[in-house]
Amino acid sequence: MSMKIENNKIVVLNPSTLDEVGKVDITDVEKVHLCIASSKKYKEWSSLSLKNRCKAITKFRKAIVANANLIQEALKSETGKKDFDVFVEYFTVLEHLKHMPSIAKKSLKKEFRNSGLMKNKKSFVVYEPLGVAGIISPWNYPFATPIISSLEALISGNNVVLKPSEHTPLTPQVVKKIWDEHIGYKDAFQIINGCGDIGKELVESDSIDIVCFTGSTKVGKIIAQQCAKTLKPVLLELGGKDPMIVLKDSNLDRAVESAAFGGLSNAGQTCISVEEVFVENEICEEFINKISKKIKSISSGLSEKNDLGPMIVSENMEKVEEHLKQVDGTCNIIRGKNNEYGRYIAPTLVIEPPEDSRIVNEETFGPVITIRSFDNEKHLFSMIHKTGYGLSASIFGKNKKRITQIASSIKTGNVSINDVLTHYGIASLPFGGEGLSGIGRSHGPEGLRSLCRIKSIVVNKFNFINEPWWFGRPAFIEESLKKIVKLLYR
Repeated sequence: MSMKIENNKIVVLNPSTLDEVGKVDITDVEKVHLCIASSKKYKEWSSLSLKNRCKAITKFRKAIVANANLIQEALKSETGKKDFDVFVEYFTVLEHLKHMPSIAKKSLKKEFRNSGLMKNKKSFVVYEPLGVAGIISPWNYPFATPIISSLEALISGNNVVLKPSEHTPLTPQVVKKIWDEHIGYKDAFQIINGCGDIGKELVESDSIDIVCFTGSTKVGKIIAQQCAKTLKPVLLELGGKDPMIVLKDSNLDRAVESAAFGGLSNAGQTCISVEEVFVENEICEEFINKISKKIKSISSGLSEKNDLGPMIVSENMEKVEEHLKQVDGTCNIIRGKNNEYGRYIAPTLVIEPPEDSRIVNEETFGPVITIRSFDNEKHLFSMIHKTGYGLSASIFGKNKKRITQIASSIKTGNVSINDVLTHYGIASLPFGGEGLSGIGRSHGPEGLRSLCRIKSIVVNKFNFINEPWWFGRPAFIEESLKKIVKLLYR
């Protein structure tokens, strides 16, 4: 475990060393209910204009930059991440916070629509906050995931009650302190701490107007079932088994470097990490030779000279090891260096694993990449779609027509071409999955609008006579309407 429970407190342990790095109080159920109730009643934030909310988010971004060391120290201490992994997560948050206000000003403002033939009607759409967003976030990115989700909800005018992962509660606490000191509106952004039972209180509360969950497909299904009882809106960003497709005309060197970074960044503990690489037959042997050399040059360990950090949660490490143990002896396995015992796993390639193995059919979520060859697109899609996941995919090649056809046939929410992972950092793009990878979208205009009540309004500007479709209309009006419709729509 990367934490333990003592005296109603979460004691957080650094997964690299298992040293204690901080404590937070577990929020008891009564306090959870009080927190939700106060958030439901609080109107000061939602009553701000969109312009002023955007100003507050910009001010908050500047406060985060001013407190960068505090945030990064907390993030590193509770995850054991390498310095550059910490930096990438920090950069991603800043990029979203910088662009979110401009996106919101365009996508959430009153939008006038064409009233068609009814020229005496003014039609428009308004985007109103839903109320209170309950956000449940994971442990792999304890700064980026909860804070981006929370700020999207806030800029949309909602209040937020955030429950971070019990494994990584320290970074959100630092961010909350910065919010309170520099922005105020304390009841607009509140944090509760605890395990799954506390998250359950959030999901089941009638005062929570939308649930945003990032985590496992297993838990996501339970949350969806609970929310379905009252038809409560839910945004679910769940697991992935993200494929990378390497076509025979690819730039192999770029494909190899992309696969290594996409599969091993953050020790593979990324929902959009490259878990499986599908390589066209003609170049498969050459690709394997190149990536094998690359993997052997990468190491896991405590030193900053090592490339990969630890498994943040022990249960996840056990799952990764089980996946590898099952295929050991059944296929070729190539490993990089592991310079530490304990919570570290060497970067690993698994070549042509058995089709019925867990490593093929389940999300692994570790520094492990499988490689399989394919003959044609039919063969490729049968392997990709087998798992039911559909979060992200990447395609490497030069034939634009072929790449476009493949991209349009993959059932995923996100596709990168000759690139990996960076789509998450582009704030204007919607992010989310298909199938077992989730429901709904975050980020971009689509994500902000997902957190709003979309309301259509029609205003009658003027009239000289009663509406022609009301009761008691003269016969000549009815006949005239029929002739006009025939003339206009023939």
